[in-house]
Amino acid sequence: MFYDYPVLNALWSFSLAEESELFRKEREPGKECPEEGRLKEELLKEGKTDPARKKLLSRLRKDPEAYEQFLDLPPRLQGEFLSFCTGQKGVKITYDPFFKFVFNPELHPERLERLLSELLKERVKIRQLLPPESIRFHEGMSLVVMDILVELASGALCDVEIQKAPYAFPGQRAACYSSELVVRQYSRARRRTAAEKTPFSYRQLSRVYTIVILEKSSGEFCRYSDHYVHRASQVFDTGLSLNLLQEYIFISLDIFHNIVHEIKEELDAWLMFLSSDEPADIARIIAAFPEFAEYYRDIAGFREKPEELISMFSRILAEMDRDEYFCMMEDLKEDNRKLSEQARGLEDRNQNLEDENQNLENRLNSLMEQRDRMAVRYYQETGNAEEIAGLLGMSKEELQAVLGTGEEG
Repeated sequence: MFYDYPVLNALWSFSLAEESELFRKEREPGKECPEEGRLKEELLKEGKTDPARKKLLSRLRKDPEAYEQFLDLPPRLQGEFLSFCTGQKGVKITYDPFFKFVFNPELHPERLERLLSELLKERVKIRQLLPPESIRFHEGMSLVVMDILVELASGALCDVEIQKAPYAFPGQRAACYSSELVVRQYSRARRRTAAEKTPFSYRQLSRVYTIVILEKSSGEFCRYSDHYVHRASQVFDTGLSLNLLQEYIFISLDIFHNIVHEIKEELDAWLMFLSSDEPADIARIIAAFPEFAEYYRDIAGFREKPEELISMFSRILAEMDRDEYFCMMEDLKEDNRKLSEQARGLEDRNQNLEDENQNLENRLNSLMEQRDRMAVRYYQETGNAEEIAGLLGMSKEELQAVLGTGEEG
């Protein structure tokens, strides 16, 4: 059957290693890769080549553009590409091109409807796919772009967002996406009522759902390692019931994969479908829900056209670079925030020390003034400078300065 995958090799075949970026450096005079010898030794120890991979590489060489794209991929993506094309593994559905291919609402609305029905816990029907229009919340802010945005038969808008990198503050970003949906729905309703010359009412607005599928969970989600689906809506602490429109669902695929080992419900199958490219998991999904065989059959069709597939992997690499950039920027912002807080803390502490030092100086000056007044008074009464200096802990010179005399007492 099409989901019967050959056993994976422990290491890539030597033919792959020869063509990887690692071994391309060997052909450049005077350049040597420090890892080259170790990897080559391991591959030679394997003592085998994979005929299927060798045949695939031979085919790619006949298309210079596709072959160059393959060589530009990092080793991990090269391995995923070859493993998928030779039937050794599935493909990661969370990669944007494959996710949108499988769940394309225009070609296969029933697939996304089934997934959304499981997540929303009610039967849903997709009315239409909406274009990825965007707004700017303020000048200079990057555009908010939706992954897959659909309008349901109920009028509700639903955004499905795949998040591969654990960016900082996903809640705030999800709130921006949700707000964009509310504004979009409001604008559409106003335009429609204006065209129909009917009065506008806020009651015409429907719910908006923001669904964020996390391939890797950030620290906040990791603290709830026994839960992989988080649902939220806005409620009042008094029990007051108002429709505030916005609802959120966060799904942590890595936490799901750590918890769930048996496919008992359809939602389990969907999340396993999204989280694993292992042949054993694919077989388990199809055994529990045979209708998933169609989805895998469609994906397997890419094996027949590796030249087209390599372009998809190139787009995946661009997305990974973008994600890495944004992740790096978020990390830098967070580091900058922490350093700023530390700097403010040091400034506050320094200011407190300066204030405390000033208070001590003021108090000391006050005590010195009090001592000087006492010295003058006692001298006027006794005329014994030596006794006064000893009593008040003053030197002879200090007392003379206070008394304003040159007497030695």
